[in-house]
Amino acid sequence: MVSRIAGFFRRNDMDPDCTEARESSSDFLDEDLDESMASRISEHLGRCGPCNSFIQTMKATVALLRATPQEKAPPNFAERLKKRIEED
Repeated sequence: MVSRIAGFFRRNDMDPDCTEARESSSDFLDEDLDESMASRISEHLGRCGPCNSFIQTMKATVALLRATPQEKAPPNFAERLKKRIEED
């Protein structure tokens, strides 16, 4: 399903409302849009299945990432990583 949604957003002939929804999706989910723009996106999502699926997938992904416990890296992780990058 995600690949179908991603394919939809790679189209060059995408509806301008879909482009706006895609470009505003992160701010929409974070509730960082003004009321007018948020309303416009919500209305679009109500009538556009692919955009609604995209937003719902993003919302679920963010929720899963937030629910994942964070682990601390070992104390010398950054130093070892830099060394490995320099070696390659």
